[in-house]
Amino acid sequence: MQEKIALISDVHANLEALKAVLMDIKNHNIKTIYSLGDVIGLGNHPRECLKLILENNIINILGNAEEYVIFGADSFDYLKKHNISRYYNAVWTKDALTSEQIYALQKMPHSIDIEIGGQKIALCHFPIDVRYDYSGVWKYNGEDVSSFFETNTPKDMRFSINQTPILISANNDPLFGGKRVDEYNSIIYGHYHFFRKHTKDNMDFYSLNGTGVAISSQAMYYVLENINNRIILTENRVDYDYEKLHYELDNIDYPNKETFEKYIKKL
Repeated sequence: MQEKIALISDVHANLEALKAVLMDIKNHNIKTIYSLGDVIGLGNHPRECLKLILENNIINILGNAEEYVIFGADSFDYLKKHNISRYYNAVWTKDALTSEQIYALQKMPHSIDIEIGGQKIALCHFPIDVRYDYSGVWKYNGEDVSSFFETNTPKDMRFSINQTPILISANNDPLFGGKRVDEYNSIIYGHYHFFRKHTKDNMDFYSLNGTGVAISSQAMYYVLENINNRIILTENRVDYDYEKLHYELDNIDYPNKETFEKYIKKL
């Protein structure tokens, strides 16, 4: 029987959401969990969330929030030029983590290859490398996945941007190990905090909603499995202590809290 795989993404330091999701995954006896990045950033419990990820042996893929910590927020010019509140949040987040946690982040991958039912699947935070081409990330409008096919090609911005140490890291350890997206049957990613499925050139692209920033009073995760030689991705919604989270936010202050509050607001 094919093992089920749980996928979480974009926890964004929402501890109550993460705890509830991990308990639900455990109750469904799912052993393998992947996180598609942005466990930290924006929310008020980065240290505690990363601690849970490490303690539960969850394989976390690096998102831009983790990269801000690894390279330092000053390495990302667009933060200071266009999103100063996020810049200060990234600095605050790094200060909240332990040195051991930062070291653990440095060893995490930028993508993971898995195979289910003969299908090659890539898991990533986003199919464009967030380390150096953040502007390219925002070209994606939620509908057109064409820009993903430029990843790891001569059109890729890695070959024209001179940004160190980010550029050096991206060249030495490229997204998907240097492979193009069309070498996979499916790409599953987070970052945008909404669910979408697109099919292009016989490939499926899945954008997952955020576990801790679902614009809802519930947390979300996904179960990936092979049923009758078909890849099935099922969304699961879990209640969490939404009132406790808001009580905490009402009684603390930290940079860019308002963005996190917007992302956890009920529709």
